Amino acid sequence: MYFEAVLAAVCVALASLVGAVVFGGNKKLVGIERFVIPVAVGVFLSLVLFELIPETLAASPTWGGVAVAGGFLAFYIFAQFLHKRFHAAGVQDCDHKTSASLLLIGDAFHNLADGIILGGAFLIDPTVGVATAIGLALHEIPQEIVEFGVFIRAGYTRSQAALRNLLSASTIVIGTALTLFVSAEGGTWVWILTGIAAGALLFLAASDLLPRIHGNLSTYGNIWYATLAIVIGFVGMTLILDWAHSQYGHGHTHATHEVEHSDHTEPDDHAHDADDEPKLDADHTA
Repeated sequence: MYFEAVLAAVCVALASLVGAVVFGGNKKLVGIERFVIPVAVGVFLSLVLFELIPETLAASPTWGGVAVAGGFLAFYIFAQFLHKRFHAAGVQDCDHKTSASLLLIGDAFHNLADGIILGGAFLIDPTVGVATAIGLALHEIPQEIVEFGVFIRAGYTRSQAALRNLLSASTIVIGTALTLFVSAEGGTWVWILTGIAAGALLFLAASDLLPRIHGNLSTYGNIWYATLAIVIGFVGMTLILDWAHSQYGHGHTHATHEVEHSDHTEPDDHAHDADDEPKLDADHTA
């Protein structure tokens, strides 16, 4: 089971290379460069609003919002630090480099949380683990494609962008391995990671990428073109998430709920037996 779980995590991580495979060594990305960034905003908003925040609040209704806000504020401070560092170093397009760096770190948190979820699913049952891996990969692929576009927009080569995608995606393997070692307890605090990832991606979409589009609409066509691209990314990612959840279960809560159910099943059975015994004794006495 442990080998299969880690192998599944590696396969999900390799999905990050789809962007490089799709665009390859040609100039396809150059022609749709102004389309990629608005679409990325829509994809990230969908991921945050329909996946990360609901899962965080479901796991911790009291403190989940604090984790999201903490992630947002932490990445706001970190963005200022990176911007000053790149600017002081004379890096061209320091704003784009800052966005790419924030995306790399935020997605690493997200994938680490996914690894904990995947490990917990395999602890329940290998079949549940495989289904969870498929579901994670299905909504990871479009996300990684637009992230690849963000890295290219920041000035990285295709090989550098692919390497960064793979680097952030590889944390799913770390999360899976850690969960297997610490058993089901690893899922107890997964909401902290999903909350931080939600805050990070929300900051990136709403406070970094979106203002940059608005401030340079000539590059992205006009406000209606940019809005249409955002809507396409949002609707497309939402449909993918909805389909994946309906087919393979709601990954971020599925493992936790199954573990909790299995933990309570045996005591409930014993409690039922204990209730039956006195009744049988009473009938026998009568």
